[in-house]
Amino acid sequence: MEEQIVKFRITNLFARVRESIALEWQGKEFDSGPLLIELDKNAPVTGNQGMLDYSNNCVQAEFQVRLMFPEFAATLEDLGFDPEFARPVRGLIHAEGKILADHSFSLGGPCDLASHALFIPEETRACVLPGR
Repeated sequence: MEEQIVKFRITNLFARVRESIALEWQGKEFDSGPLLIELDKNAPVTGNQGMLDYSNNCVQAEFQVRLMFPEFAATLEDLGFDPEFARPVRGLIHAEGKILADHSFSLGGPCDLASHALFIPEETRACVLPGR
């Protein structure tokens, strides 16, 4: 069977997660407010690409994103914290999944987070859960 591979670039991404997550910081719990996720416009183009493998019915993609908690960031700024704490969190999502019958796909996978003043790298995890 001949391989049927389609390579693609990811040029745009914006997602809003309405549900808050509980953030524990300095022994206190905070409500994050909505989470905004967008493609990192400062990332190299080579970091935002993927591949559809029709012969194996699977898809793989890697894309660099910025994760933002605007309400929580505003709270930190209002409290007078260093602006470094309120900046977006950068991450690299490694996603994979299946190509569905209608040619859409469902992706999920881990997200490697860049260093950030607000989070301890060893205690912080992120991932994208498969969805449609």
